[in-house]
Amino acid sequence: MKTKELKRIVKRLMNDKKYRNMTFDQLSDFIGLSKKKDRQMLSHVLKELEVKCKVEKDGNGTYKKGNGAPKIVGVLRGNQRGFGFVIPDYSIFSEDVFIPEKALHGALDMDTVWVRLTSKPGDKRPEGEVVEIIARGHQKIIGRYQKGKGFGFVVPDNDRLCKDIFIPERRGRKAVTGDKVVTQIVSWSETGKNPEGEILEILGNESEPGIDILSVIKEYDIPMDFSNDVERETNQLSDRISESELEKRRDLRDQQIFTIDGDDAKDFDDAVSLTQTKDGNFLLGVHIADVSHYVRPGSAIDESALERGTSVYVVDRVVPMLPFKLSNDVCSLVPNKDRLTFSCEMEINKDGQVVRYDIFKSVICSKARMTYKKVNALLADRIDEAAELKPFRSELVLMEELHEILRVKRRLNRGAINFDFPEAKILLDNHGFPEEVIIDERLISHRIIEEFMLVCNETIAEHVSKLDAPFIFRNHPEPHPEKLVAFRTFINRYGFKLGKNDDQVPSGHDFQQLVVDIEGKNEERVITLLMLRTMQQAVYEGRNLGHYALGASFYTHFTSPIRRYPDLFVHRYLAKAMTGKINKKSLDYLEKNIDAVASHASETERRAENIEREITKLKMTEYMTRHLGDEFTGRISGVTSFGFFVELENTIEGLVRLQDLKDDYYNYDPDLHQHIGEHRGKMYRLGQEITIKVARADISSKQIDFVPMD
Repeated sequence: MKTKELKRIVKRLMNDKKYRNMTFDQLSDFIGLSKKKDRQMLSHVLKELEVKCKVEKDGNGTYKKGNGAPKIVGVLRGNQRGFGFVIPDYSIFSEDVFIPEKALHGALDMDTVWVRLTSKPGDKRPEGEVVEIIARGHQKIIGRYQKGKGFGFVVPDNDRLCKDIFIPERRGRKAVTGDKVVTQIVSWSETGKNPEGEILEILGNESEPGIDILSVIKEYDIPMDFSNDVERETNQLSDRISESELEKRRDLRDQQIFTIDGDDAKDFDDAVSLTQTKDGNFLLGVHIADVSHYVRPGSAIDESALERGTSVYVVDRVVPMLPFKLSNDVCSLVPNKDRLTFSCEMEINKDGQVVRYDIFKSVICSKARMTYKKVNALLADRIDEAAELKPFRSELVLMEELHEILRVKRRLNRGAINFDFPEAKILLDNHGFPEEVIIDERLISHRIIEEFMLVCNETIAEHVSKLDAPFIFRNHPEPHPEKLVAFRTFINRYGFKLGKNDDQVPSGHDFQQLVVDIEGKNEERVITLLMLRTMQQAVYEGRNLGHYALGASFYTHFTSPIRRYPDLFVHRYLAKAMTGKINKKSLDYLEKNIDAVASHASETERRAENIEREITKLKMTEYMTRHLGDEFTGRISGVTSFGFFVELENTIEGLVRLQDLKDDYYNYDPDLHQHIGEHRGKMYRLGQEITIKVARADISSKQIDFVPMD
């Protein structure tokens, strides 16, 4: 029986006046479905009809005819002007639903809601009202306290939360006007009135240096401090290495091993070494801090690290995954101190292929703490700028040679895509105000360490994929098909192609060729950004699916266990596998928990990225408050129905609003990503160079507005 036929039978049966509510088994027997696959088909049909509200299932598990009105469940995204949109969480109804302010019925931004459609078929856009609030998206809200007589209000920092929080005096914790506070909602109003809350924590006055950054971190509910249990366990740890532990490890303390990091780095979790074999191959050692030796499964430190998932790095601070005694001391590969490590030694030939590898526990003593700038100076023969690195010159020159082999012969030859975007660095003064926004230059020394970590992660991933146990892998799927079609349509208008056949998924080599084709063109930056947006996000998963952007069949994260929990997890179970300790109990645990751990790691990674993005926007907006009226040159980086975005050379982005273009009426062409003046024909097009003036910089909304100078 086919699905369509079964669907017709179910509909006809339920439309019959004699139909009486039936359970799944009764329906199966009545229709005459005896085969397992037919009963599974019935289950799918009933679920689909239930989503479309053609069928309803009651509390007794019986099915009856539905009313046909689609039940739309989704997440509400608020708007600062009071209305909102619900983004449906299933594909049957794919359009966002507009919710007028009067129809929100107490729902706020990020709430999961059930919506009833109020618009009619044929209306320009679907419109609805909130019938039920299924789950609240915010339990804690960060905002500015404003004191009144006998009460107060908290104005949320998140301008999508359009309701101030009413605070009775007894719940105000003696906050004063201008304090940034953490508020917990104690009662929600379903009539549109303000929710009531209590102040949990006073962060400080909004004018104090660093309070703005702290507010963003708190908004994402990142724990700033470690629990007493974590502190107690941490205080018991020591960097003293026992003789019995040394006997279990390979002693590499006499080898020329060192670290290369940024000037302001505090934790060093990777060190490298390099020699050449008699036949000219390279013997690369990547030595990673053995965090798993100190952080035991189920300990308070481990539970805390799992919850945090990753360290969060922002402009002036780090919120660490591990206590500082571990990350900056006991586990940190500081020079001239014995440290426990997990090593991966790889023999690599002149074609960049790993012909042999060895993974083992070790002890090292780093011979130097090098910085990217000084290594770069030495390799550029500016010896006077890095005189202390002269004893390591031969190793560093050899590393530069190996890096080029790995980059070209290993990665580029197999189709790895190189997204080399300029990154901004924000320099703050003593009061936390951004003095300067500059491009953080990527040096040859950065690329050396990047290539070495990549080949190490791939080698570990291929090794663990052969073990009879689940592991965490770093997977990156192929580009999103719909985005790929839109991207190809866009670049075709500029005379560029992605691959020979638009019906096929492009290879990494196709993307590489496009990068070559657009180099130096006006559209280069825009097309590169759009290229990145066609890509799906890399995720952690409990099975290996390969990494599309790297062109790697196997990839995991092994090289940063101080700041990423997946790396610590891989260390722990790789060590168990090496000593034969992955028994049935371990396998059962992995099979039950690996997907949850991987999914949580992906979520915490996204959270950290969002925090970093929000704080970068905040500081860039603050920086531009001192440049109101100043002129800059940039390129149009995005075109929307309400205007277009312009990105400056230092990556600061601002919006040119359509309402500020007074010289003509502009028509929006979404296909060509442009606005064209109706009378004068002036064009504002994606990728176009443009001179602008800074018109507004609103710190509260993190919004910068530009106006064109022409």
